[in-house]
Parts: sequence; structure tokens; C-alpha cells
Amino acid sequence: MVKFSRELEAELIPEWKDAFVNYRQLKKHVKKIKLGLLRSSPSHSDGGDAVAHPYCGFSLLSPLRALASRFSALRNQHLQTDEENLYEMELVRSREDEVKEFLEKLDEELDKVENFHQIKENEFCERGEILRKQLQILVDLRQIILHDRRRLRHRSSSSPASPTSTTSGACPRLISLSSFSESEAETDPAPPSSGDSPVAGEVIAALERNGVNFVGSARTKAKKGGKPRAAAMRIDIPATTPGRTISAVTSSIWEDLVNSARKDGSGGGDQINRKKIQCAEKMIRVAFVELYRGLGLLRTYSSLNMMAFSKILKKFDKVTNQKEASEWFLKKVKRSHFVSSDKMVKLADEVETIFIEHFASNDKKKAMKFLKPHKPNDSHMITFFVGLFTGSFVTLFSVYAILAHSCGIFSSTTEPGYVETIYPIFSTFALLSLHIFLYGCNIFMWRSTRINHNFIFEFNPSSALKHRDAFLICTSFMTTVVGAMVIHLLLRSAGVSLQHVKSIPAVLLLLFLGLLVFPFDIFYRPTRYCFLRVIRNIMFSPFYKVLMVDFFMADQLTSQALNFVLRLAWVESVMRLNLGQVENRLADFLLASVEIIRRGHWNFYRLENEHLNNVGKFRAVKTVPLPFRELDSDG
Repeated sequence: MVKFSRELEAELIPEWKDAFVNYRQLKKHVKKIKLGLLRSSPSHSDGGDAVAHPYCGFSLLSPLRALASRFSALRNQHLQTDEENLYEMELVRSREDEVKEFLEKLDEELDKVENFHQIKENEFCERGEILRKQLQILVDLRQIILHDRRRLRHRSSSSPASPTSTTSGACPRLISLSSFSESEAETDPAPPSSGDSPVAGEVIAALERNGVNFVGSARTKAKKGGKPRAAAMRIDIPATTPGRTISAVTSSIWEDLVNSARKDGSGGGDQINRKKIQCAEKMIRVAFVELYRGLGLLRTYSSLNMMAFSKILKKFDKVTNQKEASEWFLKKVKRSHFVSSDKMVKLADEVETIFIEHFASNDKKKAMKFLKPHKPNDSHMITFFVGLFTGSFVTLFSVYAILAHSCGIFSSTTEPGYVETIYPIFSTFALLSLHIFLYGCNIFMWRSTRINHNFIFEFNPSSALKHRDAFLICTSFMTTVVGAMVIHLLLRSAGVSLQHVKSIPAVLLLLFLGLLVFPFDIFYRPTRYCFLRVIRNIMFSPFYKVLMVDFFMADQLTSQALNFVLRLAWVESVMRLNLGQVENRLADFLLASVEIIRRGHWNFYRLENEHLNNVGKFRAVKTVPLPFRELDSDG
């Protein structure tokens, strides 16, 4: 049976660890009380209070001697009784102090849990209220777009009684991005104007009731001094792609021109960008997912702390037999806010309902894929294949070493073509495999030390690599590479055309590149596409938003290229080595391997530092930027 302390360590939220009940410290207090009780237990005597005297014979002074010994024994007995009473009183007093200290510590832990839960509950409730307003704004803006689409269809249709023009003007449900894009492609790409229709006017009025005012609108509020208050709604979309970057620059310039024209009194209707609306919907959807995840973490926090209090009070009752005190404090814990409050449950149910209705087309199963993604279980087949490929790699590498020695590939008398052209390609594959192997070791150490690397890298937990997956990729990769090297030497020794033999590394490279971009969902497609996105972000960093994982990968590539060249030049300049062609290539490979190992060792500490930052700020949920905000300026 697993001890609860270990179970608590395994299930608690790493970023909130300091806010949990210090169960181990409370256990130490209970053990201290137990040791005090053992010390105060009465000791067993060894057979009476009488003191045995040796037989000295009888004399006239024997009665006086016996009377004196009895008087002395009575006096010693009284003194011993007084000392034992004082000792017992001191033990009782110390035991009461230890119990009092334990209860005070228990009160401190309860207050800590209560305060943290209250802070997080208020934070999530405030976040939920903001998201409701953002969602309402998005629904109202979508209504403007749909109304404008109906108006354009009505104008373009030959009959005034077009079916689309009689569609109900009720507030539409948010539909998916793909279906909305398809519906938008059928209409005129001209931006909608919301100033010339009564329905749009009602929508703008609804937006203003939600705290959003439009520049140039007739409903702008005035200040007390008589000057009009100009407030504009802006849709903030992160510039994560080249298209969004260029759009952000042009949109900013256009907004400045339009706002300046409106201030001069020549402005027209309000312009709404449909692509921004689509991006805003995606941002709000992700924000709801993160809110739901945070609510789940807070419920886990509440249940684990409640269980910790009940377990430690049960141990306290078992040691001290103070059942009334334990039951009284347990009732106090159950009456506390972090146990009795149902705000988080209601808010989670509300978020789930909103998400199902607005983002999943009333499909609960589809919504749960976003809100509660399924975590795949560890498969024993992965472990089996890791062992299989590891054994195959060792066997093939032994065969390659024997063939290379028999063919004299690395001797100074052979032609330098293999060492100059073929060997660098194979060594590059080997270095890439070493990178993957060390990444698997890092994942294993991060998981062992409860460092949430998926949260730091913003990976999807349902598709992120585990350490066994990284080891499987590494071993299969190296088995294929060493197998190609063995085939290369066999064909070379068999006298096959040199042109065909030299094409083997190129075929291997094309095979790996083809597997990297393979569109079907086999062999870790989410990981392969994530790697391609990271490389794209690094190469075109001015046009894409660079995340933590991009910095992490760029450091690996920089240390492998620039640092390796500098270190190699430094070593050769200091040691003044005169190496041959083969030895020089081997030295390059060994130094590159050492640099990769150094970088892999440093990667653990880098993510540990990021994790400590998250722990210090109790940051366990990603804060998603919201699209709609107000801009206040004097008119």
C-alpha cells in the first residue's frame, strides 16, 4: 500500500506545491508527540523496593540497626515519589505543549490553504466574468457580419423577397472557424458597414451596454465638462505569422488614418475585419479551455488538502486518543471555505455549457476533446521496440566495425573519398540521434523531479513525447543509419558501381525528410509537425512569434554550430595538434558529441529555472491574451 505522503507528492500541482498542506512537517509533529508519550510511560520495576542485605549474624544492636534501616527506606521512598511526580508533571506539561504546538501548526496550514484558495477562486471568477463579456461582444459582432451578408445578398438578388433576407435576426450561435470561413467565402469580401441599418444600430447599442463604444457613433457618452468621450474598440490579434504581422502594420496605419478623419468630422461607418473576428473566436476558445483547466486544478487542490487534513488528524487521534479534539478540528476543516464553496463547480459547469453551445455545435463529445483531452497510457510495445532496436543497433554496429576494419576504410593508405564525403553525412545522423537520446533523458529527469515541461513548452499533453517515445525515435533512427552504413560497405566491397554506392546517404536523407513531412498520422505526426513549425519560426523569426520552445531549439543549434567551431579552434590553437585526415574527422565527431552532452546536461537546469519561476508565481495555467479591449482618448 502506497503511503499517503508519497501519493500526495505524486498528485499535487507542482507549481502550487508551496500552497499545499505541509503534510510531512505535520507528520513530524505527530511523531514528536508519540515519542513524548513513550518517554512518559511508567517503567517496570525489577522486583520490589526491599533492599537485600547480606546476613551479618545476630547481635544486641540488630534491632536498632533494623529500625534505622526502615526509617531510611521510608525517607528515600518519599523523596523518590516526589521526584517521580515532578518528572511526570514536566512530561505532561511538555506533552501538552507539543499538542498545542501541533494544533497551532494545523491552524496555520488551514489558514494558508484558505487564503490561497480564496485568491485563486476570485481570480478565476473574475476571469470568467471577463470571458463572458468577450464572448457577448463576439456574438454581437458576428451578428453585424451576418446581417451585412444578408443585406448584400438581398441587394444582389433579383427578387426583393429573397429567402436569405427573411432570416431571423436573432443572436446567432458561434460556429466553427472552418464553417465560418466557408460561409464568408461565398459573400462579397467588402467590409461591412454598421452605420446604415436599424439592426446594426441595436447591436452597437448592445455593445455599448457591454462597455464598448465606437468612435464616430451617435451614442458616444459625454463627460461632465461637455467634451465628448471617445472610446474605440480594438481587436488585438498576436502577430504570430507573416500575414498577421503585415496585417497588423497596415491595420495600425489604417486605424490611425480613419481615427484622424473621424476626429475631423469626416469619418464614415465602423469597419470590422472578418479575419480578425475568426482569430478572436479562436483566442476566446483557448481562453475558455485554460479557464476550465484552472478550475479543475483548483478542485484537485481542494480535494487533496481535505484528504491531507483528515489523514493527519486520524494519525493524531491514534497517537493521543484525543478523539474529541480531532473531530472538532475536522468539522472546522469541513466548514472552511475551500471545502464548502461550490463556486468552482458551478463555474466549471457554466464554462462547459458555454463551450458546448458556442464552440462545439452542441456536441458534448467534441467539446470534451478540448476541455478534457485524453492522456494516452504508456504502452509496453514501445518498451519492447526500444529494446529490439537497441539490440539491432549494437549488432549492426559490431558488424560495421568488423567490415570497416577488414576493408581498411579508416587506414591512411585508402582513398580519402569515404572520409571526406560519406563519413560526415553518417556522423551528422549520429549526432542528431545523440540529441534525441539526451532529450529523452531530459524528459525522464524532468518527470522524475515534477518539472512540468509540457506547460513550459506549451505542448499538448495528449500528444507530447514521453521519454520512451524519444528513446524509440533515437534507437530506430540509429538502427536505420548503421544499417545503411553496413549496406554501403557491403556494396562497396562487392564491387558495385561507385556512383550507386555513393547515392545511399542521399537516399537515406530523402527517406528521413519524406518521413518528416509525411501527412498521415503515423510515427508521431504531431511531434514531427511541431518540429517543422519550430524550425520555421527560427528561420523566419522576424515574421513569427517566437516561443520558449523556439528559443530552446535555437540554443541547441547554436551550441552545435558556432560554439563547436570556436571550441575546436581554441583546442587546436592551444594543443597545436597535427592530426591526420581520419584522426581529424574522429576528433571533430568526439568534440561535437561532448558539446551535445554538455548542452543536454545544461538543458535540465534551464528548465528547472523556468519551473522555479512558475512555482514562485504560482503559475499553473497559461494566461491567454484576449482580443477585445477599449481605447480611451479625449475627443
